Amino acid sequence: MASSRWKETKEILHEALRLPSSERDDYLLNSVHDTSIREEVRKILSHESEIEDFMSLPINEFSKDFLQNDASVYPSASLIGQKVGNYEIVREIGGGGMGTVYLARRADGKFEQTVAIKLLRREFNNERVRRYFSREKEIQASLNHPNITRLLDSGTTDDGLPFLVMEYVEGIPVDKFCLSADLLLVERLKLFNKICDAVAAAHRSLIVHRDLKPSNILIDELGEPKLLDFGISKILASDVGNDDAGTMLGAMTPEYASPEQIMGEPLTTATDIYSLGVILFKILTGTGPYSLESRTNGNLLKKIVDSETILASEASVGSDMIGKIQAFELKGDLDTIISKSLHKDPEKRYTSVEQFKTDIWRFIDGDPIIARPVTFQYRARKFFQRNKLAATSAALIIISLLSGVAIALWQANVAWEQAAIAIESQKRSDSEKEKAEKMSRFMFKVFSYANPAWYAEGYKTGGQARVLDALEGLASEIETEFEGEIDIQAELHHRFAEVYGRVASYDTEPEKRDEMREKSNHHICRALELRRRFYGEWHELVAKDLYFGQGCFSKDITEKAVILNKAIAMMRGTNPNNLNLPYMLHDYASGLTMPPEKTENHGIYLRAVDPPVSENKYQIAEKYLREALPIFRQQYKEDNIAIIVSECQLSYILAMQDKWTDFDEHFAVCRNGEPEIRRHQTNSIIKTSLDLTKEVLAEKGITN
Repeated sequence: MASSRWKETKEILHEALRLPSSERDDYLLNSVHDTSIREEVRKILSHESEIEDFMSLPINEFSKDFLQNDASVYPSASLIGQKVGNYEIVREIGGGGMGTVYLARRADGKFEQTVAIKLLRREFNNERVRRYFSREKEIQASLNHPNITRLLDSGTTDDGLPFLVMEYVEGIPVDKFCLSADLLLVERLKLFNKICDAVAAAHRSLIVHRDLKPSNILIDELGEPKLLDFGISKILASDVGNDDAGTMLGAMTPEYASPEQIMGEPLTTATDIYSLGVILFKILTGTGPYSLESRTNGNLLKKIVDSETILASEASVGSDMIGKIQAFELKGDLDTIISKSLHKDPEKRYTSVEQFKTDIWRFIDGDPIIARPVTFQYRARKFFQRNKLAATSAALIIISLLSGVAIALWQANVAWEQAAIAIESQKRSDSEKEKAEKMSRFMFKVFSYANPAWYAEGYKTGGQARVLDALEGLASEIETEFEGEIDIQAELHHRFAEVYGRVASYDTEPEKRDEMREKSNHHICRALELRRRFYGEWHELVAKDLYFGQGCFSKDITEKAVILNKAIAMMRGTNPNNLNLPYMLHDYASGLTMPPEKTENHGIYLRAVDPPVSENKYQIAEKYLREALPIFRQQYKEDNIAIIVSECQLSYILAMQDKWTDFDEHFAVCRNGEPEIRRHQTNSIIKTSLDLTKEVLAEKGITN
């Protein structure tokens, strides 16, 4: 059949395959006027079931019916131990399409190197296929990205077979890696975005991969993805003829192929976006986006072209392949993101891999996603999911303050119910009730920052304010909202200082961290000033803010040690059960002993003890920790990090004094809490208190 007639026949066949079997004959009769083409299409359709089974065959099974099956055609075994260029073949590690891939090691003695060599199969060694093989070399050489395998060398064997020498990646496919490592949802999404980075780099070089699938994305021993096999990729700006060679050789993995790829339509970067969508679906659910009664490729191809995808959250229900991920985590935004990437119409998918990746990051960060219309309700929900640390801290403030409100209201109600209460008491009750209502209204202003209406706090930002933005606005209003009510002003300043301090401790950007610390210091110093004005110089709340606000007086460590000692004495004298006291004692013990090499600091803390004592630094630190631990245990469960790290410090201090009477009891708590310690090991004191104890025991030759 002439190529022009075959092209017309193929187009008609594609249209017929899209229709139900009962409608195909009417379509052919009414739409196809060329009798010979009509009969040819009917003939092909009559073998549809056989075609489906044929499409399910692996490429090697397909080729062996047409090619001689001997060592000259399949030379895998005969090549083991042979040299290809400067390399010696070790074993076959993969094959399919036009080439076979071998593991090889450098054999010229210059240095040790293990590589992957892709060798063109002898049966395909003709001018046309060599052109495609050469194109793969050009494509691979043009790509320079840490998550794409590098081309190291190329050449031709003595008997004329072209080969490529590639970076060897010892890893496992991304879907199997996610399962075996039991990655959390966010961990899988971040790994997927690294894959997107590699594909985006290829697209920037005008290269479409066209065969993205888990087996072409290996995760190495460092947990980094490596994108492999650009053997059937397409150069968008190229005029290297059509892609018939690739199609003829089965250069498509049906499970990950896009509808336009299956239909033989022009391919763009949207093809890779579709395949990435299938990969994301697979690594999150353990299955594909189509419900299949039978697993033949023919059935799958029809599903991809004709059927809608199922939602990832629905596919994951009951799956035992996705580990820690729950179906509810995929509902909503993730379902929307994946569905957009898998749209039948390439024009309605993401416009680029970068946009796809950006939506994933927006989901991770709790921002509104591009793929979804932004309504007020949606924006408001996202507002409270953003900036989780700050939101949690803000929530603690609100809960704390509203708890105070509730107590105040309850007290007010009790007062109202007491018939014999004096008029002065009733006035005081009215005042408390009014104060509670004002505080409640003040804290609920945070919700107004999510409202973009002209009358609301969120008008300037279109309702996109972060929790920190809302708190910044509220912070500036504390003293005007509660004018004359110094006790409330002080408490709010203290709470705001805690929020900014927590954000600073987690922020990785130095400038942002310093900014948050400055704001925290401003609020705590103001809180201390107001506490002293309201409560005087001797009160547990003054002691608390002295502890938190050591930096309000001086950055000098000597001054800080004196202030901390004063705060401890004040808290002991006003409320020895206050939860801040054990933290103060723990910090003072750390100043006396941690880190071991800072002996000049230890001396400063030792001299600051008032009244002076004759005990050494270890004896004082031991006494402080033994005082702190019972208070911690009144407030916390045994596995709390505050208890564990205090036990570790006490163990270290006992070991340094050769006190072994109850050492085992304390060190057992420390050692059993090691997993929790490692989770918090960014804090050097938490980390070293355990490790130092182990070092001391080793130096003393004690096995524990």
